[in-house]
Amino acid sequence: MSRLVAPALLFATRTAAQTSTDTARLTFEPFTLTTRAHGAIEAELGSLRVPRHHAQPDAATLTLRFVRLRARQASTMPPVIYLAGGPGGSGIDAALGVRWPVFDAVRQHADLILLDQRGTGRSEPPPACPRAASPVWPTDVVLTAEMASRAMQQEIMRCLAAWRANGIDLDAFTTIESAHDVNALREALGVEQVSLWGMSYGTHLALAVMRAHPARVARVVLMGTEGPDHTFKAPLEADALLDRLHRWAARDREAGVFTRDLRGDLARAMTRLDSAPIEVTLPGMPTSAPLRLGVFDLQLTVAGLLGRTQTSGLLPVMLHGLLRSDATLFGQLAMQVRQQITRVSAMSLVMDVASGASPARRALVAAQERESVLGRALNFPWPDLRADALGLPDVGDAFRAPLITATPTLFVSGTMDGRTPVSNASEVRRGFRDATHLILDEAGHDDDLWTASATVTERVAAFLAGESVRGGTLRTKLLRVPRQPPR
Repeated sequence: MSRLVAPALLFATRTAAQTSTDTARLTFEPFTLTTRAHGAIEAELGSLRVPRHHAQPDAATLTLRFVRLRARQASTMPPVIYLAGGPGGSGIDAALGVRWPVFDAVRQHADLILLDQRGTGRSEPPPACPRAASPVWPTDVVLTAEMASRAMQQEIMRCLAAWRANGIDLDAFTTIESAHDVNALREALGVEQVSLWGMSYGTHLALAVMRAHPARVARVVLMGTEGPDHTFKAPLEADALLDRLHRWAARDREAGVFTRDLRGDLARAMTRLDSAPIEVTLPGMPTSAPLRLGVFDLQLTVAGLLGRTQTSGLLPVMLHGLLRSDATLFGQLAMQVRQQITRVSAMSLVMDVASGASPARRALVAAQERESVLGRALNFPWPDLRADALGLPDVGDAFRAPLITATPTLFVSGTMDGRTPVSNASEVRRGFRDATHLILDEAGHDDDLWTASATVTERVAAFLAGESVRGGTLRTKLLRVPRQPPR
């Protein structure tokens, strides 16, 4: 049976997290943040002991780790805490690549804290699920949604049993507990307020902090918004994104080499695979048997490509090959998607299952799945994973309710984002009395939201420095046919 998280933990004026400093221990040590293209940055590595369950402040604890980058200029602005996506992403690692210039701009006027949330990065992640004796999905069997779902549920139950046998407290991995972690970190730093900067799942966490500790949040940036009830994606948003890709491919010179009718090609490929699944032999496969692929693999693969513009741009190429009896690229991408889905992580699994969806959201998703060209693939396997059946916590529908707030908030969205569409931010901001929405035309998820335009850097940094910034739509040109499939 699932454990429902008490709604009182969300709304209490003085929660267990606010008294956690008796047990929390904060330490710092010198640290060098070594970026991949911008050199070595001197910083501090912080460690903070927090209750494993904030309702039990005197019981077991765990360690959070984070990097603090001091403001370059004297400033009275609250520290900015960066909350990575996933769930499961590392806030520290997020600053090492192409996103560094945005982080560097923000720390001009405020201390910047890159938090590894509980169970991620350097913050005591649970062990990986032990390798299964055989593949979750056999390569020589054509998958259906039902078959894949049964196999995934069996695999997840196996992993859960292994973690429990290893003494892992799975109930500790909820967004509510992480929200109280953020407030405990604020307290330990000795500041009245912090600003929050979330990306993807990190926005989901930021919204939970705003709900649980509203007076402690000064300003918020939400990049790629996942609202309180957006863990399950709306399938028809994927169809709308496919329509935009169709229009792009029809007018783009390079994409037009492969198709002028992307939606038609997808329909023809699905019909072909439905009548005659294909076999693909790929180098490095664990068995000599070919990979047998049908309609559900195609739906899963298309859903996976719709995240970033770099992968969305591969769709015309993949369909062109598939319809001309060259399924190599489709096979490579389908195998990558299979491997990603069947790789189970404790923190991300429990966080997403606990956040779940309200009855209304479940009904909307189920109805749209019947209309969407991708069917059940966009959200697979989450709607089939019930917290009560898995013995995992559920944060409850009070957590999933719309948020009403006057906290100044900047939303950043991309029109080609297949994970956190513009409509998510539009829905969430209805309850925000001081909100600005910056929309990046042609930007997808992940790095696109950071690198699409230098204006993003300028406005995010200015907003977190306390300034008012303009919203509106910025035109970008990110969609393209990649030279090589991304790995």
